[in-house]
Amino acid sequence: MKVSLNVLNQYVQVKDIEPSKLADLVTAAGFEVEGIEKLAYGTHLVIGYVKECVMHPDSDHLHVCQVEVAPGVVNQIVCGAPNVAAGQKVMVALPGCELAGGLKIKESVIRGQASNGMICSLSEIGIDARFQSEEQKAGIEILDENAPIGEEALAYLGLDDVILDISLTPNRADCMSLIAFAYEVGAVLKRDVTLPKATVKTVGKGDIQVVTETPKCPYFSAKLVKGVKTHESPQWLKTALMASGIKPINNVVDISNYVMLETGQPIHMYDYDKMKEKQFIVKTGLDHQATLLDGQKYQLEKEDVIVCVDGDVGCIAGVMGSDSTKIEDDSTNIVIEVATFNGASLRKTARRLNLLTDASQRFIKNAIDTASSLHTLDRVAELLVELSEASEVYESVETGVKPEPIQVSLRENRANELLGTAITTQEIADIFDSLKFDYTLADGKFTVNVPTHRHDITLEADLVEEVARLYGYDHIPSTLPVMASTTGVRTLVQQRKMLIKNLLSNLGLQEVVTYTLVTPAIVEDFNYFHKNENVSLMSPLGEERSVTRKSVMPSMLQAVNYNQSRSNKDVNIFEISNTYTKDCEICTLGIACSGTYLVNRWQKISKEADFYLVKGFVEAVFKKLGIEESRYVLQRVESDNPYLHPGRSGYLYINKQLVGYIGQVHPTMAKKYDIADTFVAELNLNVIAELKTKKLKYEAVPQYPSVSRDIALVVDAKEEAYAMIRTIKRASKRLVKDAIIFDVYQGEHIEEGKKSIAVNLIFQDPTKTLGEAEINACLTNILTALQKDHQAILRG
Repeated sequence: MKVSLNVLNQYVQVKDIEPSKLADLVTAAGFEVEGIEKLAYGTHLVIGYVKECVMHPDSDHLHVCQVEVAPGVVNQIVCGAPNVAAGQKVMVALPGCELAGGLKIKESVIRGQASNGMICSLSEIGIDARFQSEEQKAGIEILDENAPIGEEALAYLGLDDVILDISLTPNRADCMSLIAFAYEVGAVLKRDVTLPKATVKTVGKGDIQVVTETPKCPYFSAKLVKGVKTHESPQWLKTALMASGIKPINNVVDISNYVMLETGQPIHMYDYDKMKEKQFIVKTGLDHQATLLDGQKYQLEKEDVIVCVDGDVGCIAGVMGSDSTKIEDDSTNIVIEVATFNGASLRKTARRLNLLTDASQRFIKNAIDTASSLHTLDRVAELLVELSEASEVYESVETGVKPEPIQVSLRENRANELLGTAITTQEIADIFDSLKFDYTLADGKFTVNVPTHRHDITLEADLVEEVARLYGYDHIPSTLPVMASTTGVRTLVQQRKMLIKNLLSNLGLQEVVTYTLVTPAIVEDFNYFHKNENVSLMSPLGEERSVTRKSVMPSMLQAVNYNQSRSNKDVNIFEISNTYTKDCEICTLGIACSGTYLVNRWQKISKEADFYLVKGFVEAVFKKLGIEESRYVLQRVESDNPYLHPGRSGYLYINKQLVGYIGQVHPTMAKKYDIADTFVAELNLNVIAELKTKKLKYEAVPQYPSVSRDIALVVDAKEEAYAMIRTIKRASKRLVKDAIIFDVYQGEHIEEGKKSIAVNLIFQDPTKTLGEAEINACLTNILTALQKDHQAILRG
């Protein structure tokens, strides 16, 4: 935000302070000054009078001018501007003058004619070209006939101004109003703030009516002013706008822009004579094209807030007015609009239409003081009477609700507790007085009536911040907080997550970090844990990043695709990340393997990714966490599962609760993500990391020998070997230390619909050497249990 010190001086005295010192004080109060610059440059720049102007004898475009630069002092100056003429008052740079860009003026001879100075244009003193008319760009600046000869030109034009470029924090958008900023400067300097009173006489009620039919416009007001004359603005007004980065247009438009700078309230004006029904209706629901003030057509959408006039678009609320109601040069009767619109809705409209104007930014950033709306209308009307010769001003009309002032309390001891200071009650009172806060004090407690423009003050802590800002951050001593000494340690859940990360990294997987935001087209893919609604961004950068993911797997498969499409066919990755739906956040572990997992060409070893590889990773995680194999169950996925291959995938259950899945990506999904065969697993760490597990125990190396026996079992082809292994271990009563499947056979000598499973059993007792009788008895129990639970028959 650019602040003109000349304009600011109208509200609070700052002329006697060096701009650099003022910038330091303002920065210390929380408003960072990013730059200090002059509006115009020029030393020894005076007002001159062109007494005589003749063509240069040796040039067809130069003029030789006799210019009176001080009473009775005439300098000859050679000028090349096409619009220079005798009888003009002009800006003259005398010898020794330094202009914008470092140009120094010296006495010289131009084609045989002496030239003692230079007649200047606005560009030569540093005025931006966008603030100039085509005539001003083409030649020198011609001053009014009353300009005093010999006086400082910049001071006379109001261009001897210094501009502070201030970076506002998001919570202080109210200081986009010069009045609000003046209060801050007044508080820093302990000086009074003088505000325009906006006194205007009205001739009665007009025939304007206002109606709002949408909650996106909580307040709307208007005022009719007649007899307005449109012409060029006075120099002080044009200079004030240029200093703030706004191009002067004419007196009517410039007044609305000036009051917007002054109050922070955007203002829109309508040509009263173009309105038939004299009524404003604010509503949504329009869906057609409208031609706006820039002459361009824009497509409206139903959620856009529209100010309707005569049943058509009068203005896109807070963005830009319609061409049908715009103020013309010959407009004499106008209606002034001051309203409050929903910033979030307006932001979406402004961005979609690419119309982020100064006015729309104030609505978007909530810089509006609705309670001062009628004062703003009166201020505009006052300036129209003063600068546009308006003859009739009618009473303001309004609809909607103005916000009520709020009260916030501050305890003196609480301020000192938070700041670590010993600020007295009187010092806090002085700070509130300097900020012009209305308050009452009782028993060490301040009850503050918060000014309506201070939207950032809602809590006691906000008042503590005000005290800190004005007391001075440099005056707050550096102290350590008083608290018990604690050791920074990870929680159990954090420890387990780190354990999983280290384990999988050691097993050769690479950790990835993918986007939490995904496209709606894939948000439901592989979602087995979330039941609630999606979380959608209000203003996403694009559809690809518009909703939060419900599973890490779609993002990981995109990473697999990214690598494989760039000739990296072997992808073995994992990710631990949060997934989201409304009111639900689940941390999940995702694993994805495709291509070759391990290769050793020298020893001719190669291990391709498959179901058992990923299952092994999951089992390793469970084992590391101390989750015994008996606590979880792997169950085959349904045959019509859309995400996982039905014959090569399974769900993981713990205590009958789904905690994950393991398997191959369904061919349809593989085609959708354009990836090769990929095997995946995903675990719900919210459940797994919270499980109570037994502490890991170390066992001594067995002193007694183990015994190995092989058995071959004929079972139904649909029987799950995984379940049979669990039955074997249960029936052995812990005598079987391990059961390993080493062969599965279907074919000759095996009945159709059956299969043979060969299992190696390792018997071992840690307390004694097992005898043949004990082993046979245990084996009999195992075969009986297998026959009962799985109809397994020992193969002959």
